[in-house]
Amino acid sequence: MDLACTEKITAPTYAPKDPNIFNDFRVMKHLLSDEVLYTPHTNYFQNVQTDIEPFMRKVVATWMLEVCEEQMCEDQILPLAVNLMDRFLCVCPIRRQQLQLLGATCLLIASKVRSTNILPIDLLCAYTDYSVTSEMLVSWELLVLSKLKWNIAAITGFDFIDQIIERCSWGGESSLLRRHAHTLVSICYTEPSLVQTPPSAIAAACICSAVRGLKLSSSTAATSDVCSMVSIESETLEVLVAIVDNAVDKVVPKTPEKPSKTVEGFESPQYPQPETPTEVENIYF
Repeated sequence: MDLACTEKITAPTYAPKDPNIFNDFRVMKHLLSDEVLYTPHTNYFQNVQTDIEPFMRKVVATWMLEVCEEQMCEDQILPLAVNLMDRFLCVCPIRRQQLQLLGATCLLIASKVRSTNILPIDLLCAYTDYSVTSEMLVSWELLVLSKLKWNIAAITGFDFIDQIIERCSWGGESSLLRRHAHTLVSICYTEPSLVQTPPSAIAAACICSAVRGLKLSSSTAATSDVCSMVSIESETLEVLVAIVDNAVDKVVPKTPEKPSKTVEGFESPQYPQPETPTEVENIYF
């Protein structure tokens, strides 16, 4: 009897959109009421951690983003992983040398919760340049789960994107809107200044920023609808949109300007943007 498994792992298969979910007002109501349970409740940089600074969290979160991009993870993996990391840091002080270990552990847990293909432990160890061992990841996985009381199915900004877009008449104005909004959400979760920002507010700012970036005609209506849907003041939304735009400016490389004068027969070399994830061990905190 041949028991060999011939199943091939391909690209993840997504379920079709269920109109019943987007037509039921109770879904948004429950998301808005429950998001407070998963939003970091304190500024852990000041009140909990004594060896962790905001820029360190930025470095590790960016590393997590690059790992997800290189492994082509689903968009929902990074927001959940960073949420788990922030909530853990609210309740458990650690050393700066353990921050990347925590980030790798949260990526492992998030991939198990929300991905069809989990991130292998050996792969995560390789991304840390083997500064983290598989035994450390396994033990820290249990530590994170115990500190969070196994409450890991968190609500993130990703969960609000489709709920907002599908409920608005301008949601289908551009096929790129959803893709851009998800990308902006991932970038926002690397920003230390947005740690305590509710997921609904992050999603609202990302959608408005995407609408304006795509230069859609419904920009004004989108801002009004989003404010009404997630119960946020327009002034607060504009502040968050400015933070999102500023974060994007830091991430997206600008096109280099051509020099006005060049030496004959010499062309200045242009170097590509590095794609290898940042090795945190090489950064001196």
